[in-house]
Amino acid sequence: MESLADLFSESQAQILLAIKQQGEVTAGDLAETIGLAVTTVRQHLNRLQDQGLLEHRAEARGRGRPTHLYRLSERAERLFPSIDAAMLNRLLDFLSREGHHRAIDAFFRDFWQERTEEFQRRLNQAEGTDLNVRLEILGEFLTEQGFMPEIDHEDGEVTIRECNCPLSEAVESTRLPCRLEAEFLELVVGQSLERVAYMPDGHESCTYQFSSTEDDSA
Repeated sequence: MESLADLFSESQAQILLAIKQQGEVTAGDLAETIGLAVTTVRQHLNRLQDQGLLEHRAEARGRGRPTHLYRLSERAERLFPSIDAAMLNRLLDFLSREGHHRAIDAFFRDFWQERTEEFQRRLNQAEGTDLNVRLEILGEFLTEQGFMPEIDHEDGEVTIRECNCPLSEAVESTRLPCRLEAEFLELVVGQSLERVAYMPDGHESCTYQFSSTEDDSA
């Protein structure tokens, strides 16, 4: 797993680490902790928030403007070491050895059903349901979940690349998540996809392609 220093500037890595250690903090708290000017800290906070790594809330503290408190998002929490993935793999292996294959199947199908319902909820809130809208929502959705997507839509061809698999440990035990992910993407775009690259086979991404037309909608 890459360290914060590999992924961010020294100041941004210090900010993320400080928030992890302290919980909710203000820009002033961070400036004092890491020895930077408050204005510089705020600039870094804005950049990290734009990347979906921070959340914040306003809190009234007497008169004047409310104080902004920053905390790590779920996406940022995944940057820190965790044994969750390894534990999931061991759990799946255990359930499989004990013969609970139906429970494993039901677990993943329930998880993907929740993802489908959440995507539909976001689509219902969007202005329009055409393919471009769907792809935009899909990109945001997959980014939040750690798939590191790249989506290209040019000359009637759509390519969806998932450059990271947040369920790689689970995929070592069962390929059901892979099948469900393909079904999920087909439901999102409203037509069949061709998977042209597959990470378990040694490719750098799981890549799906299909042809579209200007009047495509689902």
